Amino acid sequence: MRFHQLTYLARESVHTLGRHKGVMSLSIVIMSLSLLVLAVFLMATDNVTALLDKTIKDFRVYVYLEEGVSPATIEEYHQTLFAMNEVEAIEFVSKAEALHEFRKELGEEQNILETLEANPLPASFRVTLKSGFSDRDRIETFAARVARMSAVEEVNYGKDFIERFSFLARIFLYVDAVLGGIVILSSVFIIANTVRLTILSRRRSIEILKLVGATNFFITTPFIMEGAFQGGLASVLSLGLLAGIYVACRNILPDVQFLGTDRILLYMATCVGLGAVGSYAALRRFLKL
Repeated sequence: MRFHQLTYLARESVHTLGRHKGVMSLSIVIMSLSLLVLAVFLMATDNVTALLDKTIKDFRVYVYLEEGVSPATIEEYHQTLFAMNEVEAIEFVSKAEALHEFRKELGEEQNILETLEANPLPASFRVTLKSGFSDRDRIETFAARVARMSAVEEVNYGKDFIERFSFLARIFLYVDAVLGGIVILSSVFIIANTVRLTILSRRRSIEILKLVGATNFFITTPFIMEGAFQGGLASVLSLGLLAGIYVACRNILPDVQFLGTDRILLYMATCVGLGAVGSYAALRRFLKL
């Protein structure tokens, strides 16, 4: 099909939208409410994923040293650990610093430490791992390798927490993928049935086009363009509704974040695609393509 023919079909789609404002407005409202579910799902997924990422970034491996380790050995271990591929950052915590931090954590109850005759806390390294080494197996391998160093008394990385966290993260990803598929398929189904109503209202025009010899492509292209246009408008309306939900949620969950610019663009493009796919699905049943 030539460019001028596509231009004509695009103009015809715009004119059709203007001639059927009532039906189109109703379709856009229904589509926006359907797509709102997708937008809420996307925002919830982003916030949960951000929370998981933050938990991983705040994770530390604690390498406790034996009593009486010399400053030269500490410096040697610092360089050795920092040179490992898994390590993003490393911080040495002396016995005095460890006790000072422990006092701060105790707050008003820190007076119980006054009875101590000596500082019982060991010197340690706080190791931050790179994002690619945050899974359970790699952390265990790293901890086992560090634990074999001669002056290391213990390596603590919260094994039970890592196991539970890894399990919950996998469950979230599986459930999120299934729910995402269900939401998208539901949106396509609702949009297809919504578009089908507009097609039924214009059945006579379609029958006339078929009688004069119009091809299925010539008939379906304006509807698919209209569906894509309606999907775009519905995405804008649903984002406005999502913004209202976001403002309401901020009063209860102050850390909740709205969709980023890249997510918004992806969402709008998805809605345009869903509108086009929904239109094609409805036309396929109607025209028996």
